[in-house]
Amino acid sequence: MMYSLLIVDDERWVRQGLVTTIDWEAEGIEVIGDVEDGEDALTFIQNQMPDIIITDIKMPRMDGLAFIEAVKNANIPSKIIIISGYSEFSYAQKAMRLGAVDYVLKPIEETLMLEVVRKCIEQIKREREDHNEFVQMSERVRESLPLARQRYVETLLTNGSASQQFSRTVWDRLNIPLDPDQIKVIMIKIYDWGVHEHNPKEHYLLRHAIGNLAKETGKHAMKMIACPLHDDPDTDLAILVSSNKEADLAHEQGIWETLISACWRYLGIGINIGISKNSQITDIHASFQEAVQISAYAFYEGYGKVYDADQMDVPQSHSLPKYTPPNGWVTRFVHAVKLSDDAALRALIDELFGHLQMHKQKCSPYVLRKGLTSLFTEVEMKLEINYASDLKEATKSFVLPYFALSDLKDVLLTILLQFQPGDNASGNRKRFIELAVDYMEKHYTEPLTMNRVAEHLFLNPSYFSKIFHEKTGETFSKYLIRLRVNRAKELLKVSTLKIYEVAEQVGYQDFRHFVKLFKEQEGMTPAQYRDIGV
Repeated sequence: MMYSLLIVDDERWVRQGLVTTIDWEAEGIEVIGDVEDGEDALTFIQNQMPDIIITDIKMPRMDGLAFIEAVKNANIPSKIIIISGYSEFSYAQKAMRLGAVDYVLKPIEETLMLEVVRKCIEQIKREREDHNEFVQMSERVRESLPLARQRYVETLLTNGSASQQFSRTVWDRLNIPLDPDQIKVIMIKIYDWGVHEHNPKEHYLLRHAIGNLAKETGKHAMKMIACPLHDDPDTDLAILVSSNKEADLAHEQGIWETLISACWRYLGIGINIGISKNSQITDIHASFQEAVQISAYAFYEGYGKVYDADQMDVPQSHSLPKYTPPNGWVTRFVHAVKLSDDAALRALIDELFGHLQMHKQKCSPYVLRKGLTSLFTEVEMKLEINYASDLKEATKSFVLPYFALSDLKDVLLTILLQFQPGDNASGNRKRFIELAVDYMEKHYTEPLTMNRVAEHLFLNPSYFSKIFHEKTGETFSKYLIRLRVNRAKELLKVSTLKIYEVAEQVGYQDFRHFVKLFKEQEGMTPAQYRDIGV
C-alpha cells in the first residue's frame, strides 16, 4: 500500500531537496505535490487528501501554525510533520499541541526525517486497523447491542481518527440515549483497590460495578453510558453524559462526590474523578484526554476527589514536555540505599521533593507523575542487581502507590524501610507502627482493614499484625475500634448529629454494630454517653 505525501515550504530548494534526496518509493510513499505556503496547501488538499504533510513553520501569507489549525478545524486526518529552526522551537512546541505528530530541526537530516515519517505511517496503519475493526463491529450491532455499544464508545474515546469520522447513523442504530452535540467525559481511576489489590478478576468486575453505581447515583439527573477500560493505564472507567450548557455544575459535582462515597461504602475501593468540558462527539477523544489530564491534578491536591475542567483554572500549556530528574540522582540514590546511609537518603529525598516542587509550575501533574514513575522504575531496575532474591517477594518493591506530592517524603521513607538491613530491629519496627497509626488516623472513616494498612506499608500482613501487637499492646482490630469510638465520643460531645450519622462519620455503616462496639468499649450506649455528658 502506498501512502501520499505533500510538502509545504516557501523555499524551493528545500522542497526540491526533500523530493529528490529521499527514496520515498522505497518507503512506500508517493509525493503527490509540493507548494509554497499554507494557503496553497489548503487549496491543494481540497482536491487530493495526503496521508502525510511536511510543512515549514515560517512562511508568507499563511504560516505553518495557521495552516495546522485550519487543517484541525476542517477535521482533516492527515499526519503533519513540522520543519523548524532552533530559534523557532517555541513555535514547534505550539504546533505539537495543535496536533502535529513531531518536528525535525533544520538543517534536515535524512535519517531523522525518515524516522518521523515512519512514525506517521505506523500511526496511520494502526488507525486504519482500528477503523476497520470499528466498521466490522458496527456490522455486528444486531448480534450484541450492549457489547457493540460499549465497543463503539471505547473506540471513539481512544481513537482520535474514529471520533472525527463519527457516524450519526451508527450512533442512532446503537440506541445511545445521549445528545452527540452536548457530551462530557467523566474519567474514573481506582487509586486504592483495598482488599482487591492482587485479584485481577475482581478488578474486572469492580469496573462494571462502578458503572452500575454511577447509573444509580445519577439516574434522576442525567443519562449516561459507562465504558469499563480494562487495559488503559490511566483510566479504569469512562462515562459519557449529555449535559446542557446551562446545567447546574455544583449539582453535577455532587453526584460524582456521592459516587466516590458509594464506592468506599459498598465496594471498599477509592476512586478519583476527572470531568471534561462540554464538547461534540467528534472531539470526544480530546475530551477523554482532557479528563485524564484534569484527574491527574490529584497528584497536586489529593486523591479521592472530583476534578472538573469547568471549575478549575488550569493553564492551557506547559513549557516542559517531560520531567527530567536532578542530574545523577538515581545513581546517588541507589548508592545510598546500598550503604543504608539514612542521612544521605533523607537529603536525596529532600532534593527530589524540592526539584519536583520547582517543576510543579512548569509541568502538568500528569507529566510530573509519569516522570516520577519512570524515575523509580529505573531505581528498581538498578536495585534488582543487589536485591535479586528479595525483590521476588512482595515485601520489597519500588512501585509507587498513588499519593499526593505533599506526601512524597513519607511514602519514600516507608518504602525505604524495606531495604534497610535488619528490618526486625526495634527502630524500624517502631517507625513502621508510627506510619501505620498515622495512616489509620487519616483513613479511619473508610473501610479500613489490616491488609490495606499492611499493603500501604509494603509489609506482609502476618508480619505487620505481629509487630503491631508488639508495639501497641493490642491487636489491629481493637486499636481501630478504640480509635473510632474515641472519635465518636468527641462528636457526641460537640455535635447534634444523630447516632447513625455519628456511626457513619467514624466508619461504621451498620448502626447496630456501632452501638454494640461502643457499649463494649465504654459500658454504655452512645445515647447514654451523650445524655450523661461525660
